[in-house]
Amino acid sequence: MPYRRPSLDTNIKISRIMRHLKSVSSNYVLEKSACGRVWVTIHSPAIRISVGRNLLDAIELNWDFSTCSNTPMQIGLFNGRPLSWNNALTTFPVNSAVGFVITNISLGDGNLPGGWQSSSGLKGPHCLWPWVGAGNSFIQSFNCLKIQPTWMEDNASQINKLRIGDLAIPGTHNAGAWRFDTEVSTVERDSFVLCQDRSIWAQLVYGIRYFDFRIAYYDFYSREEDRYWLNHNLIRVRPLVPLLREIRAFLDSTREVIFLDAHHFPVGFYHQNGAPIQHVHRGLINMIQRELGPHIASAIQFATNPGTRGPTLQALLNANRRLLFSYVDNSIVAGNRWLWPILPHLWANTNSPTELFRFLDTMIDRSPLPTARSPLFSAMAQTTPTVLDILLVRGSLRENADAVNRNVTARLKTRWRNNANIVSTDFFLGSDVTDVSIALSVERSNRL
Repeated sequence: MPYRRPSLDTNIKISRIMRHLKSVSSNYVLEKSACGRVWVTIHSPAIRISVGRNLLDAIELNWDFSTCSNTPMQIGLFNGRPLSWNNALTTFPVNSAVGFVITNISLGDGNLPGGWQSSSGLKGPHCLWPWVGAGNSFIQSFNCLKIQPTWMEDNASQINKLRIGDLAIPGTHNAGAWRFDTEVSTVERDSFVLCQDRSIWAQLVYGIRYFDFRIAYYDFYSREEDRYWLNHNLIRVRPLVPLLREIRAFLDSTREVIFLDAHHFPVGFYHQNGAPIQHVHRGLINMIQRELGPHIASAIQFATNPGTRGPTLQALLNANRRLLFSYVDNSIVAGNRWLWPILPHLWANTNSPTELFRFLDTMIDRSPLPTARSPLFSAMAQTTPTVLDILLVRGSLRENADAVNRNVTARLKTRWRNNANIVSTDFFLGSDVTDVSIALSVERSNRL
């Protein structure tokens, strides 16, 4: 299907929904615009500012005034709600209807507001310190970098009637690969292993609801629970159990629904002939039941027929079962019917952004397949380095994410607007997928 630019009415409708969502739980308006929209993202690669000095987590200011008759003349970064240009930390001219600018100011520690730094806090969206404002003599549009810890509950009156396959769900690719936590390394940044830079807890608080886990097993540890790790392919990154406990703490203190996906078992789960090692799979399943059991939504109870869109959010909430665990091996699923079957991953396996978007445009249009056993599907919205890229240290995962994340935001608002389900990104703060997904879920519910 050829790409068609969305209509003016479509973009206006999405912008209006997003502006409304920011003030739903508070009288304090977090986003405002008479026309178009501005938003804040975080630049995933480091910026070299002098010899031996790099700026990490540079703040990006983004705008889209393509639906407006007049484009504002300037955009600025503020350390609070923009009231006057005199309070701007820095300003830039706006020379196009759609665009972005990378500032030379870092997010810094990025502590989570609203009491969410390490435990549950206040409901609703909350702003971190960076705000963006745009306008001419006066500021006409503003927004902030925000957390969305309770976005499903905040919008429950509208989206709870949606089936899970009809939701727009923000997700993270290789969600556990955010910082090494091994006996020999606690490295926070590298070129080709770490795909995220926020903890599982922080991802949940920012609004991520789908987690792509790659689980490995190492039998040289004496305690069984220490043998299960999250990997990136063959490389150990973090032990699994502490991350499951972060998910449990979040589920215990919210009414959000979480989708956990055992997507790949790179080490220790299979014999050389490809047969599953039953006790290793059984150990993982027992661990998931022990750590997350009270919240698990059993596929036996909630699954629907192949090619359908699954249970509604309301059905899961009524039963207070808000964790769906998908498992990539259907032979194991057959013997543990509470597990959700293989979740299709739309993976382009290319290092070309052009090829990535061509592939995802086609596959999202075709999904879900009529025979799909899972009601969910995930667009894996990242490029994949080749072996030569890695051997020659050609680029990095951060640079790759920077090359696609802005287009993922734009695509989700346009070409993928009607059909995308889960969209999984690397370095998710480089996109606006969470806020756009919330708006699209509300928009889809309004059609029912």
